[in-house]
Amino acid sequence: SLSFVKEVANAFMPSFLPILTKRGKEKFSESERKWQIFRRGRYLEFNLLYDRGVRFGLTGGARGESIMVSAPPLVGWKYTPTYDDQSNLSSDQKRLLFILKNPVDWAALEDNGGR
Repeated sequence: SLSFVKEVANAFMPSFLPILTKRGKEKFSESERKWQIFRRGRYLEFNLLYDRGVRFGLTGGARGESIMVSAPPLVGWKYTPTYDDQSNLSSDQKRLLFILKNPVDWAALEDNGGR
């Protein structure tokens, strides 16, 4: 409902600004930038292959530009990603891969009193 959307919108900035303030000026390496571009490519790949709304738009005659406007501005693909070999990944990158490969069904978890 509209009230829910308004609540989410009103909660976003107070939640996001502290993160931006803390992390906004952090430096990153060329390796981390390549990793980000690769992950963006995987995000776009998922959207194009599995998102029902995107697939409907692509097969239903919608303008491709209208669909692709939600894509990240810069993406990358590798046929055989070097990220399969985790020996040269940072601990943060390894942790992200673990989370992505082991999803949690948060809705099925029992309520533990907000903890």
